[in-house]
Amino acid sequence: MRYGNMETSSTLSMEEELMAARENRFELLKLLSELGALDRDILVMKLIQGISNKEIAVHLGLAEYTVKIRIHDALKKWDVL
Repeated sequence: MRYGNMETSSTLSMEEELMAARENRFELLKLLSELGALDRDILVMKLIQGISNKEIAVHLGLAEYTVKIRIHDALKKWDVL
């Protein structure tokens, strides 16, 4: 019976983690939808794809500093900074 309780506890924990991850994903999508297309593209490349600021700048034809500022401003808008 003890093993069964641990398994139930573990299962609930996993379900809670999955629900939290799902809520976080929906919140991220909501926040991304509030941005303009360029800022959204930059943040997706940076936060989801893990691309460096330099690579983002080259890909989008922007100065690296511009990419850095746009990331900073978007995160500030989201109250992350």
